[in-house]
Amino acid sequence: MAGLFRFRRSRGPIDLAMDMVGVRLGERVLQAGAGNPTLFAKLARKAGLSGRACAVVDSVEAAGPLEAAAAAEGVLVEVTVAHGPLWPLEDAAFDVGIVDGNALLRGNAAERAGRLAEVRRVVRPGGRVLIVRSVSPGLAGRLGFSSSHAGPGPEASAFLQALEGAGFQPARILAEREGMTFVEGFRPAG
Repeated sequence: MAGLFRFRRSRGPIDLAMDMVGVRLGERVLQAGAGNPTLFAKLARKAGLSGRACAVVDSVEAAGPLEAAAAAEGVLVEVTVAHGPLWPLEDAAFDVGIVDGNALLRGNAAERAGRLAEVRRVVRPGGRVLIVRSVSPGLAGRLGFSSSHAGPGPEASAFLQALEGAGFQPARILAEREGMTFVEGFRPAG
């Protein structure tokens, strides 16, 4: 039993996600999907007034929590409700794109491809894209234990294939921990 679980100390999922995304002052950040509103607001704070934070969601109901989290954090954000496959955003307008992995999994293959194609269009050449998925860690995770498993989970592998299929190269699985999955890709510079 000791080999299945190991005790670890955690700062929390928001801090982990902040470290993985790695937004810097002045960067332009896009979030595709509702994701975690608190994370979005903290990323907007990190980008600062010299940066830009924008989220694209599918409904007005999804926009509310993002705007409320930004107001609680005291930051300015743009939240756009996109009614259709094309987003009202400029080409190559963002340095970093964060894609809600939970929303990506809910869609069918055509919806996933369309969403990633739009992300690719609005992220600048050489820009980073991260798919972030979160699940409830369960009782063991809340107590500070993580299960040990070999290799990436099926969702992480699916995200990696989706990024590569959308033309993000190189792409890699960054981490699967604390109930979160992080998969990163770069828009080719050429």
